[in-house]
Amino acid sequence: MTQALTLKGKLENRGHQVLAVVVGTDKKTETPSFFREQVNIPLFRIDSPNFVVAKDGRGIKIMASLAQTIGHLASYLKSLKTIKKIINDFNPDALVSFYEPLAGNYYRFSGDKRPMFCIGHQYFLEHPSFHFPPGDRLSKFSLKFYNHFAAPRRSVKILLSFTAEKDIPTKKSFVCPPLLRPMVRQQNPTQNDFLLVYMLNAGYGPEIINWSRLNPGTKIEAFWNKPGEEITSFSDNLIFHRLNAEKFINRLATCRAFASTAGFESIAEAAYLQKDILMVPTAGHFEQKCNAVDAARAGLAIMSENFNLSLLTDEQTKTHSFKTSAAFKKWVDNNDEKMINLLEK
Repeated sequence: MTQALTLKGKLENRGHQVLAVVVGTDKKTETPSFFREQVNIPLFRIDSPNFVVAKDGRGIKIMASLAQTIGHLASYLKSLKTIKKIINDFNPDALVSFYEPLAGNYYRFSGDKRPMFCIGHQYFLEHPSFHFPPGDRLSKFSLKFYNHFAAPRRSVKILLSFTAEKDIPTKKSFVCPPLLRPMVRQQNPTQNDFLLVYMLNAGYGPEIINWSRLNPGTKIEAFWNKPGEEITSFSDNLIFHRLNAEKFINRLATCRAFASTAGFESIAEAAYLQKDILMVPTAGHFEQKCNAVDAARAGLAIMSENFNLSLLTDEQTKTHSFKTSAAFKKWVDNNDEKMINLLEK
């Protein structure tokens, strides 16, 4: 969603108009307030495939997610009809999809002739510069199949990457830097004496709490998706915040180092602000494991199976490399308009 808002702003700055936004979600998930407030154009929700979270709140369940998808096929067919109606009503010149499988399948079967651009780091996994984690052939096959599912052959794929790599025009594949929020790029990063933690699932909270108890001299601020109070204080050196975009960016710009589940966007933001980074892929989430492997390839982060924050405080394992993070920042700054140029062409 933050990528979509960033691209919308870039397009509007170049004189284009974004007509409408469709959000694929499940019926239990509320569209975040920051997105509803900032999008400022017609916003539609459709029922779309989603992951089933494990009971411990730490990982995702692949087979249960697949079974849920099969059970909701009738609802997804209805969503495809809704997508078609929205596109017919607004009649845009082009379509943009951020890894939404129903958008890809609308394009695959509708015969729509206008261009569709499919944007995501997931598509970089098909680039020769990426190397999959060893083993887990089924997950690798499933992710590659899902990529094909979300981006039909006729579409143009925009591969978001931590590093500058060659385009593959014969496959309609073009490498671009991450879409970073303007608020991130406007920060003047500093190094205050606290660690910042972001977790996709609140089930990782006990790990952070336990490490904090064993290391009372280290201050930690964490963000999680657990409903409740805006701020939950566990001790003098540990507080948890509910997700808040502006507050998160402020803490990211001023933290000593950053630990996170391995989502692409937050890692790209931390790398741009030249922070030490520890990535913990969500259990069972092969895509996040690929994100972590790729960030390690780029020299931007280290990877762990758990939130062992000692990897960020121990001088021998600290991740920060000014050379690699400076190269990443240069890649982002010097190619800021490449994606818009592709869309215009």
